[in-house]
Amino acid sequence: MKKRPTRKLLLVAALVLGIPAALAALLSVPTPPRRPEAPPRMEAVARGRGPLSAGAATLDFELPAGTPIGGFARLSYDATGVRNRVSVRAVVVEAAGCRVALVSAELLLVPDALEEAVRARLADVPLDGLVLAATHTHAGPGGYWDDAAGERLATGPFDPAVRDAIARTIATAIRHAAASEGPARLAVARARVEKLARNRNGGPKDARLVVLRLERPDATPVAELALFPAHPTTLGKRNRALSGDWGGPFLSVNSHGVRLLFQGASGDQSVSLPTDGAISPELFAAALSTEVDKLQFGPADAAPALAFARALVTLPAPVPGAAPRLVERAARNLVADRMPAQAAVSAVRLGPVLLVALPGEPTAEVGARLRERAGPGAEILSLADGYVGYVEAPEVMAEGKGETRRTYYGPDLAPRLERAVGAVADALRDDRRGAGPLRTKGALALPSRRR
Repeated sequence: MKKRPTRKLLLVAALVLGIPAALAALLSVPTPPRRPEAPPRMEAVARGRGPLSAGAATLDFELPAGTPIGGFARLSYDATGVRNRVSVRAVVVEAAGCRVALVSAELLLVPDALEEAVRARLADVPLDGLVLAATHTHAGPGGYWDDAAGERLATGPFDPAVRDAIARTIATAIRHAAASEGPARLAVARARVEKLARNRNGGPKDARLVVLRLERPDATPVAELALFPAHPTTLGKRNRALSGDWGGPFLSVNSHGVRLLFQGASGDQSVSLPTDGAISPELFAAALSTEVDKLQFGPADAAPALAFARALVTLPAPVPGAAPRLVERAARNLVADRMPAQAAVSAVRLGPVLLVALPGEPTAEVGARLRERAGPGAEILSLADGYVGYVEAPEVMAEGKGETRRTYYGPDLAPRLERAVGAVADALRDDRRGAGPLRTKGALALPSRRR
C-alpha cells in the first residue's frame, strides 16, 4: 500500500512550482513605461536683503522605549541600549525677504513622510525654505520609515510613535532656533582633507571640508555648519547600541556654538586615518575637529547674500541596481508604484557658498559634475528632504561598476538631478526682482511625490 504524501512534501512541491509560476507572472507584465522627463518645476524662490540674523538650537531625541536601531540590513533590529545620545541641530538664518532653516539630524536618512510630518508641525513658523538633512549615521534610531523595502533593508519595523517623536523633536529645535535669532555675521573656510577620506571603490576622493561660522557682532559664537563626505559606519553592523557614530563626538564640540554636520558627495566615500589600526568614532571625530581648527576663515560679513530656491524634478522609472538581469523586469514591476515619482532639489545661497541640497547619495564623480553645473561657490549637501538612493554616473553604471548595485533609479537619475541643480542655481543667479518669495501661508507646501 502506497503512503500518502506528507504535508511537508506537498508544501515543498507547492513552493517549487509556485515560485517559478509567480516569477513568470511578474515577467509577463509589461515593463512600466519610462517616465517622460519634464523641465524642473520651480516651487519657491526667495531672496534676502540687508543685515543677517541667525539663531541655533540643539535637542536630544526623546525616543519611545523599544526604538529599533537603523542603518544596516539585519535579521533583528532590536537595540541593546544607547552608546551616545542622538540629537537634532537647527539653524535659522534670515535677511529681509528670506528666512531659511537648516537642520542636521542624527539619522540614517530623511524619508518624504518624515519631512512632511516636520513641515506640518511648523504651520505657524514663517519659513521660505527648509533643508532637513541626515548625518547618515548607520547606528541611529530606526522605526520611522513607513516603507516595506526600507523597513527590511535599513530602518527596521515602522512605528508611528517613533516617527512622531522624531518629527516633534526636529520641529521643536527649529522653533527654538527661530526664537533665538539675533544679529549675526558669517565667515567661511574651505579645505581638502585627503588623509581623512577614502573612495571605497578605488575612484576619486571628494575630501572637501567646508565650514560656515555664524557669530554675533561681538564675536560670540552662534553656530558652525560643517560639510564633509564620509560614511558614518565605523561602528559596523555588529553594533546594536544607538549612536551617531563619528558624527556624535564631532557634533559634541561646541567651542563655536551649535555645530551641525552635513554630508557632502559621500556616495562612495568612507572614513580614513593616516595611522594603522581600527578607526573608532572618537578617533575620527577628533581628527576631523583638528582639521576644522586649522582652517583659515575669511572676514566675517554682517550682510552676506541670502537666498533660497527649490525645484521639483520628475524621477525616472525605478530600476533597482541590485536586481539581476534575469529578474530585472519583475523587480521593476514590484517597485514601480512604491517609490517616489518626484524629488525636491534645493539651493541656499549663504554668502560665498551655494549649498545644493539633494535627496540622495551622489558619488564623488557625480558631485563634481553637479558643482560645475551649479557654478562658483557650489557645495553638495546630501541626504536632504527625501531619499532617492545612490546617484552614480551613467557611464559607470553602463559597466556595472561603482555604486550601481545600490542605485534605485537607473542611469537617467544623475542627468535629471543635474538639470534640477542647474534650475535652482540659475534661479539664484537671476537678479530680476519679479522672482520673489513664493511663501505659503502656514506650513511649507510639499506636493505628493508618489504617482
